[in-house]
Amino acid sequence: MAAPELPGFGPGTVVIGAGQGGQYTIQSLIGRGANGTVYLVRTAGGQTAALKAGPEKPELKAEVEVLAALKKRELESGVRRSFLLDADRFRIDGRSVPFYVMKYVRGMPIDAFVRKYGHRQIGAAGLSLLERLAGLHRAGFIFGDLKPCHVLVEEGGGVELVDYGGASALGGGVKQYSGWYDRKYWNAGERTADPGYDLFAFAVLCLHVFDEPGLSRLDRGLLPQTRSAEDLVKLAGAIPALKPFEPWLVRALRGSFPGSREAYAHWKAICRLHPVRAGRASSGMLAAAFCGSLVLLGAVLYAAFSL
Repeated sequence: MAAPELPGFGPGTVVIGAGQGGQYTIQSLIGRGANGTVYLVRTAGGQTAALKAGPEKPELKAEVEVLAALKKRELESGVRRSFLLDADRFRIDGRSVPFYVMKYVRGMPIDAFVRKYGHRQIGAAGLSLLERLAGLHRAGFIFGDLKPCHVLVEEGGGVELVDYGGASALGGGVKQYSGWYDRKYWNAGERTADPGYDLFAFAVLCLHVFDEPGLSRLDRGLLPQTRSAEDLVKLAGAIPALKPFEPWLVRALRGSFPGSREAYAHWKAICRLHPVRAGRASSGMLAAAFCGSLVLLGAVLYAAFSL
């Protein structure tokens, strides 16, 4: 169920944070989801960003807490690419509306990116994704609801995670999950927030991207009680394009990685053995393709983000 409308949040509205004083001019509505409404905004400095506002709900507060913890961890590590830009409250018509401002990601879902630029691109994109997941795990959370629409590949080839509504504290229960990407759905483990949950989901994401019909047939052919990680392992071994990554996928599906750092290192070693030659997805052509579709991709990104 989508969040209720926010009266007064229309194009031209200047949102001023009551605590931090940040100013954001609303440009347009991007999308609405259960935890809030997302708007395209322009900062006081003229930068494009996205603002998510909503009613007083613990889910929205939890998203901000996750992003704040991740930002703190990144700053301590010398990384300055935080997704969270600001978090505050806006007073309007006697009401106090919580909001947070995030980086506006110009990119496309990872499945669309790989299909457009070739299956070899999964190497670099996967490495960047694993780096982001490892950073989140170090900050004390898992992403939880990992699926293609929540993984965006940017113009420069980097990956950004969007929609942290499913992020869960390590050791707790998984708050949000989606069918195929949930290891309990496959009787491969519990819905406990540990790094292995995200790694399992990424392995299934690879199967989905490279053989969605095969994954769908596998699912339809099994009873809920007979699904298993070994069924996914067999499918992984039957996809030629994923052959170099089969050992990694098997370990992730079976839950045998001790942590995300080891998973990242293993994936990186595979990429070194199978480097991608310059091609269609390199520099000029990739940049041109992204620039030619920024508006459409931005709409797709945040429509997916807010659901």
